[in-house]
Amino acid sequence: MLIITNRNINKSNFKDGIGDHEAFGDGVNSKGPNEVRLATANKIDGIWKVKLIKEPSVITNNNIPSQKEFIKLRDKLTSNKKNCVFFVHGFNQSFEKNLEKSFALEKEHNVEVIAFSWPSNPGGFKTKEYRHAKRTARASMGALDSTLEKLSGYLKEPFNRQALEACDIKFSLMTYSLGNYLFQNYVLDSAYENETAIFDNVVLCQADVDNKDHKSWVDLIETGKRVYITINENDWVLKWSDANFQKDRLGRTAKNLNSSNALYFDFTDGPDVGKTHGVFYKKTNPTVKDFFGKVLNGLRGEDIEGMSYHQPSNSYRF
Repeated sequence: MLIITNRNINKSNFKDGIGDHEAFGDGVNSKGPNEVRLATANKIDGIWKVKLIKEPSVITNNNIPSQKEFIKLRDKLTSNKKNCVFFVHGFNQSFEKNLEKSFALEKEHNVEVIAFSWPSNPGGFKTKEYRHAKRTARASMGALDSTLEKLSGYLKEPFNRQALEACDIKFSLMTYSLGNYLFQNYVLDSAYENETAIFDNVVLCQADVDNKDHKSWVDLIETGKRVYITINENDWVLKWSDANFQKDRLGRTAKNLNSSNALYFDFTDGPDVGKTHGVFYKKTNPTVKDFFGKVLNGLRGEDIEGMSYHQPSNSYRF
């Protein structure tokens, strides 16, 4: 998978340009939070091998690292006829945890993943760590903006677009948990234009952001097709966030679901959902799996069996 990260590089972890699950740390890049580096990651016999993409001393139009990696990704997608998900993780995720969740996402839903990895695991007392992570999320907006701006440019190039369209390759974006706080701040920032219009679907999964006034920024999200918001009222991680910091997380509340730009899917009453936070990769029930399988492959989540639209709450329910 392709990794795009503003984490600090653990240079001692690399040997001949190859590292492992500790290749990147829990701080921001030494050049600042807007500085991103690219890497590829493969899991071979249970061991992560992470290759840092070299940056030329002088960058020209012919040797831009991100462009070269996108061409490789384009060829891989068209050859394997797989769709792609740009994934932004949440709070308390080391680089290794991010790799494992991204890997689970690939295997569970048969997609290729581009992982945007930001330092959300600063350490320390949990409540203090959470506040620190939120500050880092805000500081990472520039890194996300430059990444999506480049990706948008590459996807809009005629040759790339024609090659992907010929194979019906779809791109989707999923922001998970506190990753939605990073995304919210980005959407509300003046830097945001229409970069997310390149994605067929945008999925705000178990969002650790305020339910109150979420319409004000969710309505601004540009997308090729649809925006989805998932909910589990018993989500144990968002319950902790509620109890310690604020009330009514978007991913844990079935009230005030009023964005005209989003479709809400409430998994609360689904079999074996229980207190699950990681609904996109944890084993719950076939309906939830089918939902993510469809929306992450650019299809309609409304077409799944087992859930139907509940008008009073403006959400799909079991």
